[in-house]
Amino acid sequence: MNSDRYAIVREDMHRRYGQYFYARTIDELLDEKIADAEANATVTTFLPTIIEREVSEILEERAEAKGRSGTARPEVLFVCERNAGRSQLASAIMSQAVGDRVFVRSVGLNPVGGIDPQVIEVLQERGIPTGHLYQKEIVPRTVHRANVVVLLGVDEVPGIPGDRIERWDIDDPADQPIEKVREIADAIEAHVKELLVELGKASFDAA
Repeated sequence: MNSDRYAIVREDMHRRYGQYFYARTIDELLDEKIADAEANATVTTFLPTIIEREVSEILEERAEAKGRSGTARPEVLFVCERNAGRSQLASAIMSQAVGDRVFVRSVGLNPVGGIDPQVIEVLQERGIPTGHLYQKEIVPRTVHRANVVVLLGVDEVPGIPGDRIERWDIDDPADQPIEKVREIADAIEAHVKELLVELGKASFDAA
């Protein structure tokens, strides 16, 4: 089974239903439906679309049955050039602060070279998990209309829809000493706190 072709579907399901169901629940349902489809389909070209529709219907029914409804959680998208430093710091810090109450993503215009090792080190110093982090490019299918798009060291980013665009004037951690990277993380944390207050999601425990 080629799991990569379903990565977009998986992200969509977590974005749409992560406020109602555990991530494990969504993944288990997806894995089950993907395995069944791959085993039985004679034509596999449109399987991702079919899987997305089927899983969405199931999760919608389960949510309604449990009386779960309400406004969708806010979505924040962090964008930098390589998705190696600032956007990774920002998304990891925000995710740690609010968990599933805000859908947080980060992308890069040219995601190459891997995540900055010192960024990983600084996040780990703060007790923020890093095992799930990876560089990601902008893919039109997965770029939904975020509530807030935060640009970090990027002047113009075509094709990223957002209700609100912010530009954070924060130094690039690339090739900086570790002390400077810590300062950059502090600056990003301060911006994240302000944004969470504006989004009505401020429950940030300062390190």
